[in-house]
Amino acid sequence: MTSSNDHTDDGTRLAQDGNETDDPDLTFVTQAHYDRESHRDLTTEIIFAIADAEDVAPTELKDPPLYECVDIAAIKDGFFGPKVAGHSRDSKGSVSFRYNQYHVEVASDGWITVSAPSAGGD
Repeated sequence: MTSSNDHTDDGTRLAQDGNETDDPDLTFVTQAHYDRESHRDLTTEIIFAIADAEDVAPTELKDPPLYECVDIAAIKDGFFGPKVAGHSRDSKGSVSFRYNQYHVEVASDGWITVSAPSAGGD
């Protein structure tokens, strides 16, 4: 499969402009961007994106704890890890997981996309 700025290496379409996902069973809800140079870590960005989708304060997201749904350290190391011997370990692609009813995708370019199941008949 080919890759471009709006697709991951495995062909998954990124909703960088907030339009839609490639999965007809999912509806785009919200998106955030993680920047490794930012003062906010990846966990915080993901929590804020999910809270935005839920329309709640980030401190209200407690069940389940995010660490029970995904290994944030593995995502961070794989996509945004430090250089080793002067060479980047950064990977390209995306990782997705479920948080309650939401489908959360973290892409190697820093985009965090939160989608929800599509309502039948919409």
